[in-house]
Amino acid sequence: MQLPTIRCAFLGVALVVAGTTMTCTSWAVPADQPPDFVPLGVYLSWERIGANAKVRGIDRWQDACERLNALESCKVNLLWVTNMSEDDLPRLIDECRTRGMYLLPSMSSIEAKVDWRWAKDGAYYTKRIPRVLAKAGTDRTLVGWVLSDEPLKKHFTRVTDLRKRFREADPNRFSTAVTMWPQTPPVARELNLPVVCVDLYPFFGPKDPNGPHTDSASKSFFRRNSAAMIEAIGARNAVGWVMGMCFSDIWGPRRYDSQGHLIGLPGSYLHWRAPTLAEMRWQVWETFRSGAKGFVSYTLAPEAPKAGTETLDPPKVTWTNVLAKTETDLGPNALTNPDGSVTPQLSELGRLYTRLTPHTALIRRWQRSGEPLLETSEPGKGQLLTDPGDGVIYAVVLNDDLQREQTITVRVGERVAAVRDLLAGKTLALTKDFAGGSSTVSIRLAAGDGAVLVLDRQAAGN
Repeated sequence: MQLPTIRCAFLGVALVVAGTTMTCTSWAVPADQPPDFVPLGVYLSWERIGANAKVRGIDRWQDACERLNALESCKVNLLWVTNMSEDDLPRLIDECRTRGMYLLPSMSSIEAKVDWRWAKDGAYYTKRIPRVLAKAGTDRTLVGWVLSDEPLKKHFTRVTDLRKRFREADPNRFSTAVTMWPQTPPVARELNLPVVCVDLYPFFGPKDPNGPHTDSASKSFFRRNSAAMIEAIGARNAVGWVMGMCFSDIWGPRRYDSQGHLIGLPGSYLHWRAPTLAEMRWQVWETFRSGAKGFVSYTLAPEAPKAGTETLDPPKVTWTNVLAKTETDLGPNALTNPDGSVTPQLSELGRLYTRLTPHTALIRRWQRSGEPLLETSEPGKGQLLTDPGDGVIYAVVLNDDLQREQTITVRVGERVAAVRDLLAGKTLALTKDFAGGSSTVSIRLAAGDGAVLVLDRQAAGN
């Protein structure tokens, strides 16, 4: 007797049919899976496009396309856009497709934190989600949906509700949210998102009491919280992304200078400063050394120049002792300037993205490993990773000095027969510590720069 095929929607449900016990597994859809690419991405606040275009006296799509062209030349493969307009979504999909970029939107009409939208069991979203999906169509350029920007613990049930709604209505696209560092580990453990993304902005203004503002504190903050995300994800079928920073932020009186830098005037609170070129490199390398599978840089377009910012009152804060006493240059406000020109920070990011692009499939596959033993001299940091497909072992090595170029000595185990610099395409000179023992190689790295080393092992028994 042939039993009928039975499907069930719950993991681990046991059914007894005609005396036969069958265990069903949950239905899986693509939305349950993390994406198979590694984002080398950039974040954009959509409303800033129109604001800058107005100041420049040009059409907003001209402004948008100029900045998108800059991203294309820098090998950016993902645009994460927030406050996105439904009406503008179809064209932005087209513009990204022509430039070979994926699009990951956070729609202005879709945000888990907005209270009134949850009246009557979220009836707003019952109507709104189909409307958004009609605008989006089925183009795979749009790879997923951002359900919330920095939700708090109290919003978690809403994020889960939205994820389930999108999973049902758009099963071919994943959902995610970007979260602050305190909320990220519980998000990774509780919300069942296939992509967990933490925003880490480690370069606060000089002497700012509210965040890390020294090299050691900034690196520790970024490193610890990226690692905490990866640890919280654990063995779950999900990936971690890091949203790093390229912006400056000033409260109170400020102005732009002729090169597009944001200048804090006396009385201003210097909240965040733009990263140096070394710090741009370091954020990307530390992201991948940590085991994360993607990097997105915040942010593309700056705040538009606005009359009256120079005469703003000092902010009403309790830490008045750290308010600026003199004019202070905090660097670019974003990856591009108000006039659309490219900053040195974006150019540097582009150089690194260009080097990494041929190897993103490998980065997506490799997994952190502790064997064989790897040691690095100070100020080097290293991490072993293994490609589960062919068993090849790699090492991400980072110059942790943000100020100076350094020669890093890397010590590898007895079975390593050769070491190759993957990105440079050359074999490094291997020096034996002693016969049959460990070996060392040396690599010269710019401040904050890194390398991927291939550890070629000799056959067992040799």
